Amino acid sequence: MRRRSLHFLALDSGRSTIDSNKHGLRLDALQTQRFSFVLRKVYEAVKIRSSAYLLVSWLPNVPVAAIAPTVNFLACFFAALLAAQAVRGFLRLRATTLAAPCLWAALSASCLALSAIIEPKLEGIGLSAFHFAIAATTVCPLVAVLGAKRPQDRGWQWVVLTLWIVLVWPAAQAVMLPAGIRLELFVAWKLFLWGLIALGLINFLPTRNWRAAILVAAGQIVLLREHLWLGESLSPAWDQLVGVGCLLSATTLVSCRRPEATDRLSSFSEQWKSFRDRYGTFWALRILGRVNQTAELRDWPLRLHWSGFETQKNQQPTETQLAELGQALATLLRRFVAQDD
Repeated sequence: MRRRSLHFLALDSGRSTIDSNKHGLRLDALQTQRFSFVLRKVYEAVKIRSSAYLLVSWLPNVPVAAIAPTVNFLACFFAALLAAQAVRGFLRLRATTLAAPCLWAALSASCLALSAIIEPKLEGIGLSAFHFAIAATTVCPLVAVLGAKRPQDRGWQWVVLTLWIVLVWPAAQAVMLPAGIRLELFVAWKLFLWGLIALGLINFLPTRNWRAAILVAAGQIVLLREHLWLGESLSPAWDQLVGVGCLLSATTLVSCRRPEATDRLSSFSEQWKSFRDRYGTFWALRILGRVNQTAELRDWPLRLHWSGFETQKNQQPTETQLAELGQALATLLRRFVAQDD
């Protein structure tokens, strides 16, 4: 009996071992199936991304060789529209200190339109240097805004012109003393270009024109990508078309904005916002500080914040205080805008 019971115990242990092995095999098979499923999904995702990457890489290369005249025509047309909008802005703002930046914008857009016609006829170092000199003009309007205050606004344009000459000086040296097939800038020039692009973006990013500021920075980066550590352009025609398109979209966004005001204090806030959006953070912070200093000296129950005028301690300003505010604001903005702007 004892031997028989031991025999049954051995059979039971063997069966349990076989069951556990089967269970382990099932688990291994299930894990293998799951692992293969994950690998299949990863492969499909990589395959889709690779196909998308090949498609994106193929699009700028193949059509340019076939429809290069069409791409250049569109770039020239967009640049002409951009120049027309800049001239329109100059006519509308000719009584303000933004007239010079508008002229710089019109000049830059005209140069971009001209480059779309001339660049297909150039090659080698001449093409690279000419493209850089034209693209560098896009930083001039934003730099011109930094000096848009009377009476130094006219003299500041010589600073802008000198800045452009300093930027394109390596291109002139490369043409006079060619040492390769494309322009190679020093590290200092590349950092300087990045700084100028970032300066224009930071100046208008906190305003209501932040979308336009991002588009302008994107257009400048696309036009100057060969000189910003972003690699050599595979299709300069597409880069110019996309860059000019970004600049044109930015000016369109700015021109579509309309002021809104409900009462007298709101009209002052809208006047402040209009100045802030046009001149950027640099000049806006200076005006904001001056207005609040005046409000503190005259004990006005309001302060100027970035979003506009706000009352303090639930006190409403009187008509006399509002008249004094309007006169103080007009005095501060006299060096920037026209009296009736």
